Amino acid sequence: MPTDKLPPLNSLRVFEVTAKLSNMQQAAARLHVTPAAVSKQIQVLEQHLDTQLFVRSHRKLQLTTAGEKYYAHISTALNSIRHATREVSQLSGSKALKIRAYTTFAMYWLIPRLTSFHSLFPDINIELTTSLLWVDFDAEGVDAAIRLGDGNWPGLVALPLIPNILTAVCSPAVAESLHTLDDLKQTTLLHTLARSDDWQHWLASQGCTDMIDFHHRSYESSVLVYQAAMRGQGVGIAQKALVLPLIERGDLVYAFPQELDMQSYTYYFVMPGNRPISSDLQAFHDWLINRAEISA
Repeated sequence: MPTDKLPPLNSLRVFEVTAKLSNMQQAAARLHVTPAAVSKQIQVLEQHLDTQLFVRSHRKLQLTTAGEKYYAHISTALNSIRHATREVSQLSGSKALKIRAYTTFAMYWLIPRLTSFHSLFPDINIELTTSLLWVDFDAEGVDAAIRLGDGNWPGLVALPLIPNILTAVCSPAVAESLHTLDDLKQTTLLHTLARSDDWQHWLASQGCTDMIDFHHRSYESSVLVYQAAMRGQGVGIAQKALVLPLIERGDLVYAFPQELDMQSYTYYFVMPGNRPISSDLQAFHDWLINRAEISA
């Protein structure tokens, strides 16, 4: 094989992702192809190099010595290409990466972590907008969104981010009057219009299915629920990962120790399934998933 002949570039990309994850199923999901397609591209690259890159087993892939050395060089080279591409794109007036999220998620989870992203990728401009409404990716030009649901959205790629754990929160003063769940009937249950049944789910998990004796008050977003709870206006139903900064500051406390994990009904990073992923979006995707894994 001539030493100046480049290997297939698609195979290099597949190899890089597979080597990083050490798992063909995960690599396929990351690349939005089938495991068979990943396996085929690895075979193409190994045939081109006439070298075995992986030791295969049923559950995991392990790089050979040659594979480890090749991955070190290839990942460095591809990152250089990505960096050069971003520089040239910005010189030609490339658009910002448009991300949509909920106000509460953006305020209490995403924005505090974005400093890390900007330090790692100072050349990528994030345009962050918020809305409770579903995203029309084609009409609005949004690149990706953070949405709450069951993740079953045909035509979209949906990757789970953080656990959706429901917990009851209130001001320290209100907490002093709460000893049993029956005490909730003497206060006001605060919730967002977007998730009006969260209290019902939480109370049902504690064996309380009759909601008739409880007083309710609704707000447009969880930000307003948390503000009302801090002002002693009642007990809010909150998503633990989002309310944690307020708990840590002492602005709110847990009204009761009971929690409810909503399992697959949680926050997802959502992208259109019919678009190629730009290098900027790939970088943001990888960073976001990493941040979510750390916070979990």
